[in-house]
Amino acid sequence: MRTFLAGLALLIVAGLAFGQVPLAPAASPNDVLTLLQSLPISPELKSELLGEVPSALATGLLSPRVAVPFLQALSALPQAQIEQTLNLMYEALEEKFIVDPLLLETLKGLRLARPWPEVMGMLQLRFALLRATRTVLQAHGLVPMTPKGINPSPSAKLISELAWAIGDYLSPGGSPTDAATIESKVRERLVRLRGTALAPGVVDPLIAVLSPALVQEIAGLALNPERR
Repeated sequence: MRTFLAGLALLIVAGLAFGQVPLAPAASPNDVLTLLQSLPISPELKSELLGEVPSALATGLLSPRVAVPFLQALSALPQAQIEQTLNLMYEALEEKFIVDPLLLETLKGLRLARPWPEVMGMLQLRFALLRATRTVLQAHGLVPMTPKGINPSPSAKLISELAWAIGDYLSPGGSPTDAATIESKVRERLVRLRGTALAPGVVDPLIAVLSPALVQEIAGLALNPERR
């Protein structure tokens, strides 16, 4: 826990601002699996990933054009850092989150040669926000309870977009107590995506009850996961 919070603190102080990252122009699921097989990681972790990655590729939680450059960049890291990153990726896959944005955040940091604690701090913050967003939305009855291990929830995209909007405010150093500003930015994003990336039937119930208190509850849980 101390390592996680130290990473978050360093991340917020640093105020990361990542740019766009070129993706693989053409890649296949087999390319992803081949790269994964070639990585110098423990057999146990490799087996776990190979049990989750094919279904993630098939259901859209993971795309080859993101996974291939991500795994290629990881291959240049020390084994401990590769395994630290892939362990978190495995947890996200196991929990049926959309993982492409997580991989892109990591890839951006690596390509900009950010210090490893900053790269991992960003990844941990984003993952914590995904978990906290799902937990809070489920507690308020805004997304259905999804048993672990089943196919992705129809609400996966909503959870991802809400978590990302909050993270976009926090990661450059925004205060989690500035709930009104966070709520305004979240609302703007959800309204903009309504009818395109987010189906009205999925996002409208959230927009109707969105409040500073709700987003502050998510941010607080993400930054203090022991409250989970």
